[in-house]
Amino acid sequence: MQHSLTQINGKIDSLSYHMDRMTERLEKHAECLDQSKRRVSEVEDGQTVLSAGYAKLSKELGSLHANVDNLEVRSRRNNLRIVGVTESTAIDNMEGFIERLLVQLLGQATFSDLFAVERTNRSLATRLPLGVPPHSIITRLLNYRDQDVALRWARVLKTLQYLGMVISLYPDFKMQVQEATQQFIAGKDS
Repeated sequence: MQHSLTQINGKIDSLSYHMDRMTERLEKHAECLDQSKRRVSEVEDGQTVLSAGYAKLSKELGSLHANVDNLEVRSRRNNLRIVGVTESTAIDNMEGFIERLLVQLLGQATFSDLFAVERTNRSLATRLPLGVPPHSIITRLLNYRDQDVALRWARVLKTLQYLGMVISLYPDFKMQVQEATQQFIAGKDS
């Protein structure tokens, strides 16, 4: 019996030792779990702050984008898009040529005393072969009223011709503005 008690005590001591080690491990795991919970909580709190910051920055970016679009549209206010002047036309002084062209097409009385072309250039692209419609010419007039009058008279006259070329005048709008205008007009018609 003594021998059995010694064996039982040995096994109990062994079990006690293993239980103590398991308790230590559980405490370490509980500590790790608490640290993980704290870290997850900190990440969630930080993510909430970042989400609020992202929403604010997105709103600000949208506002800045709208301002840039507005400034671009305003900077094009004095521009005319001239279509139909062949690219083979030799032009040394493009601004002078466009001034003479507009006066010849619409008449000197159409424009104000301050009529002048600030700058002119063809839309950027490679030169097209003969027979293909030419690229448009973008012209910036000094006075907005001259641009407005030129567009109005171009609509009234309908057909503008210069040396056998059919010339068309359009306002120089961004593509998004043109699409929005077309959608608005289509909505009005239906």
